[in-house]
Amino acid sequence: MKLKKSAVLRTTAALSVLTAGAVVTVALTTGAHSTALDLAGAPVSPPASVSGSASASAGPPAPASAPAAGSPTVTASSSTAGSPSASEAAKPAVPAPSGDPAGSAAASNSVAAPPAPLPAAQLPDSTAAQWKPIAPPHTQPVHHQIQLNECAVVNDAATWQQQGYVSSFDTPAIQDSFTFADAAAAQDSYRAVLAAMDDCQAKSVALQTASKITPDAQVSRTATTADGAAYARQWTGVAPLSAPGRQTNHVYVVQRGSVLTVLQYAVPATTTGATPQTPGDDAKQLAVIEAQLTTVTSN
Repeated sequence: MKLKKSAVLRTTAALSVLTAGAVVTVALTTGAHSTALDLAGAPVSPPASVSGSASASAGPPAPASAPAAGSPTVTASSSTAGSPSASEAAKPAVPAPSGDPAGSAAASNSVAAPPAPLPAAQLPDSTAAQWKPIAPPHTQPVHHQIQLNECAVVNDAATWQQQGYVSSFDTPAIQDSFTFADAAAAQDSYRAVLAAMDDCQAKSVALQTASKITPDAQVSRTATTADGAAYARQWTGVAPLSAPGRQTNHVYVVQRGSVLTVLQYAVPATTTGATPQTPGDDAKQLAVIEAQLTTVTSN
């Protein structure tokens, strides 16, 4: 399947793909120019896009200068094994390509596969956003660190599933689900992600300062349950992992048993029609994700 849509996506999300033993991060950024994206090619074929996942090109990154706003591009950069990669600008993405038509790869015999991703109708603000999956989910074994955003990473996962979605506003969402050797390992990673997100305001301000952007980042934990936490970050984004401009990033983190899942989406300040999420809305979204994981861990 190929995606040739050249609409401008007004937000960004980091998409990470493991290819040939290296971590490849694909960023979705506004104002770059996009080419046809092959979603079903080999692991090193060119990517397609939204805060979901994308295939990464093994070739050299695109020029740093972006074409005129209005035409999105996808670029990627790889890092040495075991370390998160930096990335160039790119268009909203889709899950990494897989040789499996169903979009999933066999997991280790000793580790359960991640649960199916959330139906699009169960994502936040679904009535207004009218989310749609970009492509089938992609599942694969992992042996490296996965970068979720500017603040948090996941270590020691055994398998990783990534699902991308796009809204009626042309904005992306992504759900990353990880399985671990056991519940203790999943909980360790969950706690590390929460600690990183609790410190995300300081990290975001530091990034803004380094990029000569007036610091305005505000990050808060908006909801907490027994198995999850939700965060909202309001800031002027810093490329390449975020699109430039004022925006609100929503992050939902849930762990049950040996599974950890992270749902993220962004709402640019210029978006018209999106429903602002309240702490009550975020608590309900955590409950939806927890119910999904309960079904899996109880099987």
